[in-house]
Amino acid sequence: MHPNLVLTLGFLFLYSSLIGYLRSICWKDPTSSFFQAQRAHTPTYSAHRIQQAVRYADLVGSEQQAQGSRRSPPELCIGVPSVQRDGISYLKSTLGSLQHGLSVEERAGLRFVVLLAHTDQEKHQDYGQSWLASMADKVLSYGDNPGRLALAKAMELSQTHETKAKFDYSVVMEECEKTGASYILIVEDDVIFLDGWRHRTMQALNVATAKSWEAGHTDFLYLRLFYYEGLLGWNKESWPTYLGSSLTVVTSVMCLLLLTRRYVPAARLYLTRSVFVLVTLIFTPLLLILFFAAGGNCTLPQSAGVHLMPKNACCGQGLVFPLATVADALLPLFRRSRWSEVPTDSFIEDYADATGALRWALTPVVIQHVGGQSSHGVPRGMYGNMTPSRLWNFGFEENDADSLAAEHFRMNNWTL
Repeated sequence: MHPNLVLTLGFLFLYSSLIGYLRSICWKDPTSSFFQAQRAHTPTYSAHRIQQAVRYADLVGSEQQAQGSRRSPPELCIGVPSVQRDGISYLKSTLGSLQHGLSVEERAGLRFVVLLAHTDQEKHQDYGQSWLASMADKVLSYGDNPGRLALAKAMELSQTHETKAKFDYSVVMEECEKTGASYILIVEDDVIFLDGWRHRTMQALNVATAKSWEAGHTDFLYLRLFYYEGLLGWNKESWPTYLGSSLTVVTSVMCLLLLTRRYVPAARLYLTRSVFVLVTLIFTPLLLILFFAAGGNCTLPQSAGVHLMPKNACCGQGLVFPLATVADALLPLFRRSRWSEVPTDSFIEDYADATGALRWALTPVVIQHVGGQSSHGVPRGMYGNMTPSRLWNFGFEENDADSLAAEHFRMNNWTL
């Protein structure tokens, strides 16, 4: 059999084996050609966590326990603006997942501020629920402040979702700022937090602070607790980088073969001109194509820890802000741009782009976005209420409930 044919058959066997391997590991990368949407959207861990959260909320609501002692100021204030969606509410599971599993000491350092974002709060199906009164340290009403109430009524009449959502965001942010909490976490009301989210978040905030100082900044804009991997793969605007890297690989292979042929005389018998052409102009490009087809998250995944994420991050499901950033920058900005129609997350990103503020992200994320019904009243996705078509962190579903519970237990014992 001709040597080149043997070489080609061997390469094809290797190539098909690589395709099979990549199919087995890259199915949850939305940027991969091997992405399996239905399988990747299976809420393996989220379904379990939602059950835990709802049971906990029901238990707290039925017992109507008196709130325990609270540290003042708290280490973290969690603000949740909530809007009624047609026929469904996620607020109970959101708050339940935030609080289920917390120790007494952990809960004492947190404040929960909830806004039922309607001038007539009875429109929200969770209004007056006993579990809400038991879990929230403060349930806000526009009526608490005449100026806010007038603005909220005007915005509801204008029916501009982006303007009203940004206003609600600033309302809970302002109430959290009043608590004096070192950090303020603003979350959407259709997310799920994993067991142990609090200790992971506080550790990440310490890391973000230290890294910001090392970078010459006195503070940072936010720590991101959720992101969508679909924006972190290969990006069209980076094609010159990808082309340059690919040409570098091809050139390196070519140089390696030339050097081998020159300095290893025994190899000259095998490194013929036809082999040279096959390897550099056919086999190597095919391997590069497979590398890119596998997807950026699969081949070059985000390493665990706290990293800068100034681009291609979405969206505002869970952002933690330092108190100084909120008081000195964000709240004045929200007030100056009250009627802006820019969506809240884009509004914050525009500010960061303009000022160079640091944007950190935690990997792996501690939040999953489970809402299938947007606050616009528009159904999302093809996978049901729990699995939206886009904003879904696929890595989150790899969490194991028993492992997370054990980690949380160890951390609580370690800090005692």
